[in-house]
Amino acid sequence: MQQCLSLVITRFPVPLVYDMNEKRNFVREDVSVEDLLKPGTKSLEMYQYLSSSPKVQAYLRTANRMAVSRLGYTDHGRTHAEVATWNALRAFDILTQTFLPNVVAEGIGDMDDARLIVLAATYLHDIGMVVHRTEHAQATLQLARPILEIKLEEIYEDPAKATDILSFTLHGIYSHDDDTQCLTFEAGVTKIGDGSDMTKGRTVIPYQKGKVDIHSVSALAIEDVILEKGKETPLRITVAMDNPAGVFQVQAVLEKKLSTSGLGDHVAIDILVNGDRLILSKVKRLFKAQAPEPADALSIQEREE
Repeated sequence: MQQCLSLVITRFPVPLVYDMNEKRNFVREDVSVEDLLKPGTKSLEMYQYLSSSPKVQAYLRTANRMAVSRLGYTDHGRTHAEVATWNALRAFDILTQTFLPNVVAEGIGDMDDARLIVLAATYLHDIGMVVHRTEHAQATLQLARPILEIKLEEIYEDPAKATDILSFTLHGIYSHDDDTQCLTFEAGVTKIGDGSDMTKGRTVIPYQKGKVDIHSVSALAIEDVILEKGKETPLRITVAMDNPAGVFQVQAVLEKKLSTSGLGDHVAIDILVNGDRLILSKVKRLFKAQAPEPADALSIQEREE
């Protein structure tokens, strides 16, 4: 993704601002994307459209029923859309001090267009869960396209530019899954925003319903995720947890998404366990994402038969 990123000529070292002894009271439900958007911008207009759309909000509610009630997964509804989008916009504002978004570098749009792309892609990325978890990114493309087309044709007088912005947004949606390589800066930021939503509130309902596994226990350990300017990398993500079980979540979710974001080399992860720094690169992997089945285990087909 090197060819997609344009480095700012001058970079100044920035002091770290997160106090390791500070314990913040992070409440996911209180996050508001609108706090990061300037009045009169296209990105604010898009956010107001999506957040007030009965269709979008119905998709998010149904996606959450599929994820939480039927599959026992983490929150994939409106709160996740808000938190992931807030994270993505925070990462966008930090990383654009070093890089140019593709829509700007390629002469298609400006920074507000880029912010709109990140916002729309992140806010809508999971609505395809209403169809199924499997291949939900592809389902999201089908559901999001008509929703976005209507508003983009209002925002942009030029139909060609509206289509360009739509194309960038659809790429961000399609690329949000772990295994899909991002090919634009905007898509990479969308993936960072999604992967950074790891705090305990996202998994509390499945846990209360009896889903006790390494995923839920690990997520319950994470108190806060802070995105800020880094000292050695443009972006630093600090993950504060109350016990080391949260390391699994960092490795299985955040690191995996960073590896295909195209921006992984420009992001540092700091882990704090009860305020003490834990060096991730020196930590032996504490858990395995999947325990190997015994050699004599029956296959799914054999069990069904």
